[in-house]
Amino acid sequence: MKAIKEKDVSAYSYMIEKYTKTIYCLAYHILSPSMGKEDIEECVADVFYDAWVKIGQFDEERGSFRTWLLTLTKYKALTYRRKKPFLNSIALEDVKDEASYSIENQFLLRQDQEKVIEIINSFNPVDKELFFRRYFFGEKISDLAKSFNLSRSAIDNRLLRGRKIIKEALGYE
Repeated sequence: MKAIKEKDVSAYSYMIEKYTKTIYCLAYHILSPSMGKEDIEECVADVFYDAWVKIGQFDEERGSFRTWLLTLTKYKALTYRRKKPFLNSIALEDVKDEASYSIENQFLLRQDQEKVIEIINSFNPVDKELFFRRYFFGEKISDLAKSFNLSRSAIDNRLLRGRKIIKEALGYE
C-alpha cells in the first residue's frame, strides 16, 4: 500500500496482477449481459486508474485494500451501466416492422404446422408414433430403436422417408 501511495509503478503492476480477476468478476457480474467484453475490460482498467489516482483516499482502518477496490469497482460498473446504452436495445421503428413481419410469419408457420401434423397423421401407426416421439418429444433414435425393436438405420430410413413426404407436400426442395 505504501508503495502505491508513493506512486511506485512496480507496486501498481503488482496490484493489477493480484486483483484483476477479482475486479473483472465483479464488473462482469454487474455489467453482463447488457455490455460486451470490451466494455467490461474498459471498466476494469478505469478501476485500476481510479485506484492509482485516489489511493490517498484509502484508509486502512476502515477496511481492507481489496474491499476498497471492490467498492470502487461496484460504483464504476454502475456508472458504466447508467451511461452506456444496452447492446440489445432496438429502435422502436424496428420493433414495429419486425412485429408485423413476425405475425405474418407466425400465421404462415401455423398453417404449415397444421399441414405437417395432418401429413404425419396419415402415416402408418409405427411411422406416426416414431415421428411424434422423435420430433415432438425429442426422444433419441437409439431409444426409439430399442422401443420399436428396429435397427438404428431402419429408424433413420423411416424418419427420412417421412421428412421427404412432408417436404414434397409443403413444396420445399
